Amino acid sequence: MRRDAREAVYKILFAEIFNDGADDAFLKETYAEQKLSKEDAAFADELLSKIRENRSEIDAVISDKAKGYTIERIYSTDRCALTIAICEILFFNDIPSIVSIDEALSLVRKYSTEESLNFVNGILATVKKEYDK
Repeated sequence: MRRDAREAVYKILFAEIFNDGADDAFLKETYAEQKLSKEDAAFADELLSKIRENRSEIDAVISDKAKGYTIERIYSTDRCALTIAICEILFFNDIPSIVSIDEALSLVRKYSTEESLNFVNGILATVKKEYDK
């Protein structure tokens, strides 16, 4: 299920904030923990690849939409969810933006705070308006 793939990517992105990247062993362990099918692992790989290729553009969108916050000031948990959703909105034309937003909010509900839910939703609603497919 793509939801599990997104959660795996979320965990990898979070780990990368505190480490110098994530090696193949960590990726495989995270994929196994999430019980990803081959298709879901392929989606997770593609999502990670797009994030890494376009990190500066994704970060610029987050910075632009998070009025009054530098990207470093945003909770790491929220930044990971925002990164995944914005990558999907910008670079995955086959995924409706509302799905990307809903999935990001699910991650925030699970891993962050109640206040973060409104913050992330506000940023993603603004991104959706501007970049909707």
